[in-house]
Amino acid sequence: MVKVLNWGMTYGMGDAMMALNCAYQWSEEEAHELQLNLHWYHDKDHLHHCEETETIIERTNYINGLYLKSNVKINHIINSDQTQYNSGDSRYSWFKPRKHRDTNNWSFDPSVSLPTDKSKVVLWRPLYNAQVPRYWKRTIENDDWDLIIYKLKEMGYNVVELCYRTPIREATYHISTCNFVICYDGMWHYIARNFWKPMIVSSHDAITEYHTRHCLSLAKNKFTQYICNIHELVYNKHRDELITPYNWIHRKSTNHKNAFWEWYDGNR
Repeated sequence: MVKVLNWGMTYGMGDAMMALNCAYQWSEEEAHELQLNLHWYHDKDHLHHCEETETIIERTNYINGLYLKSNVKINHIINSDQTQYNSGDSRYSWFKPRKHRDTNNWSFDPSVSLPTDKSKVVLWRPLYNAQVPRYWKRTIENDDWDLIIYKLKEMGYNVVELCYRTPIREATYHISTCNFVICYDGMWHYIARNFWKPMIVSSHDAITEYHTRHCLSLAKNKFTQYICNIHELVYNKHRDELITPYNWIHRKSTNHKNAFWEWYDGNR
């Protein structure tokens, strides 16, 4: 018997990918066929911002094509009248996404990954957002973001800045090929997560490490400092060690990637 999961959708790519990650992970862990009903409260041609060239449904279909597959069928429900799924934790029917920290742990198919360009850094900030992000996504001022970009370029990095209106294929390509990601908590963060890309995220909220467990989440007082000195030693109190932020984020992402594949291979 097919299990059905209803999930209320928003305009955000992170929300769409959280739904996909949770569905694929649950189906694999439970060895059960799942139908994921994505409830959209608009028509299929809806554009959230006048400058966008692709819909969130088009983006979701594209990104779903990159996923490591389990026994999940995606079903789009357009102009949904099921308004009980349109806010907060009520967006899910029977599913409890925070029952444990690995509920949303999933990956793109390894075959879609591209070679890494060691000189490329991908960055996004909330400067061009259609709406003001939540407070924990705005810990860094725009001048700090400008300084970070300047310092990374001074180190010889090619900084590629993305925004919400970057086409999904372009965003996916740059994240797949970059060395590491610098960002706030949102926008394309699930793409970086599913590629297991090293990340430094500006945030002081615990939700960040739920969505991107493998990232290094830093509050304002350390975020700019660590990135502008990314190859200098800092103290990691959790391991009582000196380590560069660069090596820290690469080690952390590698450890989480290896743990996922160990679980995945052992679950089959």
